Amino acid sequence: MDFSLYKDNFSRFGLAKGSYSLAYAGTNKLFYFKVLQGMTITMEDLDPKFLDIDERFSCGFLTPEELRLFAEDESCEMPPSFVEDALSRGDQCFGIKEGEVLASYGWYSVIPTPISDELELHFNGDWTYMYKGYTRSSHRGQRLHAVGMALALEAFTKQGAKGLISYVETSNYRSLHSCERMGYRNFGKVTIAKPFGKYIIRAQKACTPYGFYVKQIAGESNHSAPEPGYRDKQGA
Repeated sequence: MDFSLYKDNFSRFGLAKGSYSLAYAGTNKLFYFKVLQGMTITMEDLDPKFLDIDERFSCGFLTPEELRLFAEDESCEMPPSFVEDALSRGDQCFGIKEGEVLASYGWYSVIPTPISDELELHFNGDWTYMYKGYTRSSHRGQRLHAVGMALALEAFTKQGAKGLISYVETSNYRSLHSCERMGYRNFGKVTIAKPFGKYIIRAQKACTPYGFYVKQIAGESNHSAPEPGYRDKQGA
């Protein structure tokens, strides 16, 4: 276990949160365990500073042709199988490029989306689900992922969506803080445990208005599961 992250949690977020993150990781050594903090953001909640981006970058939804090209670059961390699966569901990818380099991206869906090989996230279709956010290591620290989300939020809102819906694991304090800084609002949690080979999944009542719950995918899944809603690696 890499303790540097937990040391950072203790130093930045205090004893209680540091202890929780350590206990959370320890539980996952025993069995699959996740607590997902559901959250939304609208244009009214968004801090408008995240709509500003340096002119050296170009932004927009990536075409299937672009995505298949970037999928061949392992540094982009979206393999061809994932891209084809996401495109088959109608998902879209909003990217930020510097020249021909894909600096940052995030994926967006309006239908139930796999979060693992065995689990699928459901949500109210009035919202657009944001997942698999990533920024290339050379471009981290510039809040590009947050800017990409803000610009995607603006675009989806113009198309009629209420806003973006996503989640962060409750032990991921850095991402929770980044989301709060943008203007995300937390609503409820979903707890997932698999202690004896069988899933136990519970959603808080606060998740109901958002249609936010996790369901086990029946039978064998051929989907390439995406990464969670908001990744810590993007350096937003």
